[in-house]
Amino acid sequence: MQSTFKSFIKNSTFKPSQQAPAAKISIIGTPAVGKTTLTKLMRGQLISGKYNPTMGFNLGATNLDGLNVRLWDFGGQKAYLKQHLSKYVHGSDIIFVVTDSTPKNVLTTKELLEHSKTLVDESCELVALANKQDLQGHMSPERVEDVLQIPTFPMVAIDKNNRQRIVELINTLMNYVDARKRGDN
Repeated sequence: MQSTFKSFIKNSTFKPSQQAPAAKISIIGTPAVGKTTLTKLMRGQLISGKYNPTMGFNLGATNLDGLNVRLWDFGGQKAYLKQHLSKYVHGSDIIFVVTDSTPKNVLTTKELLEHSKTLVDESCELVALANKQDLQGHMSPERVEDVLQIPTFPMVAIDKNNRQRIVELINTLMNYVDARKRGDN
């Protein structure tokens, strides 16, 4: 699956449909891995660098290069994940599983990923973001992918220059999801 996905990404150009409903993107991960910062990056909002844990989840809508998106940013504390994830992750087109790229967090993220796989159908694309690649002691995105066994992309969510990269990734992923829903993949 990964090789098919990676080749699709290399050869894809997103063309939004005028009638397409808003894509649902869920962002999950353990506490303090950068989920809310990633959401702010996608929306083009100011990133303060101050950590404020998400209580429950944040829900918002935005437009990314012609694609209407509903962003679900889930708090990473176990109590919130247990309470909200199973109720609200259904119907996601994409789930970004965010890790801070440390060995300990990648292993914890693998447990969360395995649980998440039981909550969604096969049309949902699960992708890891190996965040905090700028910090010492991080694992490479390739190593994170080896552990998680899903397509993994590097990220530094505090760097506003990465906004276009994440927008392009989302557009390409939605092309892939839409193709799979139509039975083209």
